[in-house]
Amino acid sequence: MEIFTRVQWIKFCDKLQGYDDEVAEEFLRALKAKSKTLATVKFRGLSLTLTPQYISQITELPMGLPWEKDERKLSQKAKKEFFPPGEEFSEDKNGVRRTSLSSPWDEVSLQILRYITCEGRFSIVYGYQFRLLTELRHHSDLPVEKKLSISYFLLQSLMECASKLREGLPDQVAHHGLIKLIVEDALHSYKVPLAWEAFRNLTKDGDIKMLAEEGGSSSSGEKEPVATKEKETSKKTPTGQKKGKKKKQATKDAEEEMKTHVLTARAKRLQDRTEQAERIHVSASTSTVPATKSKAKS
Repeated sequence: MEIFTRVQWIKFCDKLQGYDDEVAEEFLRALKAKSKTLATVKFRGLSLTLTPQYISQITELPMGLPWEKDERKLSQKAKKEFFPPGEEFSEDKNGVRRTSLSSPWDEVSLQILRYITCEGRFSIVYGYQFRLLTELRHHSDLPVEKKLSISYFLLQSLMECASKLREGLPDQVAHHGLIKLIVEDALHSYKVPLAWEAFRNLTKDGDIKMLAEEGGSSSSGEKEPVATKEKETSKKTPTGQKKGKKKKQATKDAEEEMKTHVLTARAKRLQDRTEQAERIHVSASTSTVPATKSKAKS
């Protein structure tokens, strides 16, 4: 939606994929408010610290001005400011009927009810929700630091849900998608990231350490072949070097042998020539001596 994109809310809405009712309820029952801007949660072996800054980080919602839904005067002021002169709408004792809002604000308010406030009936827009609608309609061009902090509101809303749930009030489990984001962020902080599906399948008495140990053992098993391969590579390297040295030595020996063979052949040819010359000389000497003798006899 273009309006949500302009105020940098769309990434948060896109992140809200999937949830688990049991995990959400356990999370809220374990949530303890320390101050308006700090809460802790310990369940299933997880230990979490919640602040507006942390929620802004995991949701990618911009930080802004702290605000509370119980600021009734500001809510009434925002409601009056939202409607231009002459624009009609329908009210009941709790708020304004959503379907009476002009387009696109009837749809925008529905998305706020679904993704941001997560409270009340989808058919009614409450006073404090008009603070968000008014900001979207009339103040979307304000700098971030002058806008209402959705991260601050979400933390306040989680604290309120947790308090009412412990008081025994029905239907107080909300912000399922946000809780999933918080838990997943914690699971991914482990050296070996843990899966949401494995976590949600734990029993109430289950502990994240079990998953961490299983993940650690499977990870070491997966890394073992890599280490083995590195060792095998390191072993092959010297062998290859030895083979290279042997090959060079064999080439050198072959060259030396060739040189010896050539020299031997040359020496043999020289010897043959010498012997042949000597035979020719002896033959010539033998034929001359008898002829001289025969002349003398005559």
